[in-house]
Amino acid sequence: MRLTDITLVEGNHFVAMEYYGLILNRTYLILLTNTHLIGIVANGLVSIKGPSGSLAEMFTTKLALAIDGDLDNPFSYLNEKYIRRVNKLNLLNDDLIQSHRANFRVELVDFPSVRYDSTKKWGMGYYPHDGKVYVEVGGKVREFIILGNQSGQAVSDWIQEKTMTANKANSSDAKRRAAD
Repeated sequence: MRLTDITLVEGNHFVAMEYYGLILNRTYLILLTNTHLIGIVANGLVSIKGPSGSLAEMFTTKLALAIDGDLDNPFSYLNEKYIRRVNKLNLLNDDLIQSHRANFRVELVDFPSVRYDSTKKWGMGYYPHDGKVYVEVGGKVREFIILGNQSGQAVSDWIQEKTMTANKANSSDAKRRAAD
């Protein structure tokens, strides 16, 4: 399965930011398949523009750290350069992970919990977002900040629904194998 083979429709993807290293951040395009949650790094460090005429404004503008365009549109947060790197890679093998160490792929049957928190994330400045979705995998909790005009509650519901479906399928497969 390649990114170029996927039509992005409601319920099979979302765009989110995740903090790492205390104050650094990454933007992800996260795909929801019937079996996996796949995170593709879709932008590097993002910052707000500094005050007009300041050194901070010059720095963030020169390094293209601030997002331009329609901030309500989640796709505005994606950087084409990052997407081109993975466009033709097989998302279900190690090529994805090897292309960027922060890319991830997790089987949905491994999810013990997903929860939505509607409170705003401190430090997001003027970037619109709809709270955070927390996903616990292997004892580690990941916090995804839902960017632009997306529903964090809907994202949480999609993940829960896909997880339940994957677990039912996995349970049915296990019962069939046991009966054989």
